[in-house]
Amino acid sequence: MKNKKIAVFFDCENISAKYVEEIFDDLAKYGEAIIKQSFKDWENSNSKAWNKELHEEFAIEPIQVFSNKNYKNTADLRIQRAVFETMNQKNIDIIALVTSDSDFRDLVMSIKSNGFEAIGFGESKTPASLKNAYSDFIELPIKDKQQDILDKKVVDILKEAINNTNDDGEYSLVSKVGMYLKNKNSSYNPKNFGARTWGNIIKKFPDEFEICYLNKEKSMFAVKNKKS
Repeated sequence: MKNKKIAVFFDCENISAKYVEEIFDDLAKYGEAIIKQSFKDWENSNSKAWNKELHEEFAIEPIQVFSNKNYKNTADLRIQRAVFETMNQKNIDIIALVTSDSDFRDLVMSIKSNGFEAIGFGESKTPASLKNAYSDFIELPIKDKQQDILDKKVVDILKEAINNTNDDGEYSLVSKVGMYLKNKNSSYNPKNFGARTWGNIIKKFPDEFEICYLNKEKSMFAVKNKKS
């Protein structure tokens, strides 16, 4: 399988430095981050968390964005420029944005229309219009798989997906359910519900879902909704 190459851009005016490590941990599952840039007015006194040590630890290139009192979105423009420059490079497969700013929606659409996968990281305040624009959206902080899953919401989401993907009115392949959910809403990511995979979530609700294993190792299975 190809090891995908990733370019990641941090909107440091909009995202806390405390998320950096978990973001890189998650990106490693997609491929190798070979372009890593952060954008901020580094002369500003509130830049302490985004310090030199953090940049050196994760090999992030800090990009200076000078404040403009007449235009508050100078960092946004500089990030957009960097992204368009990156799209001219043939060795990049995925472009990741770390921001909760809705102003990036059109940029995300441009990334996807140019044939790149667009991954977003943002806090819960990220507008739905931006979340849904991405190929994949991961909410910060990334929920640990040991945390409680958002029961009612995730069960309803899965039941609807199973109803729309079962060919015989019975079972649906879990992989097919996952693809349906990703296509419907990029924020429907199992990590946003506290688990690594949709299969792990389904197994937590034996009263709601019936499982049919497809191999001896029980690594593949289909699922159907239990009748109330």
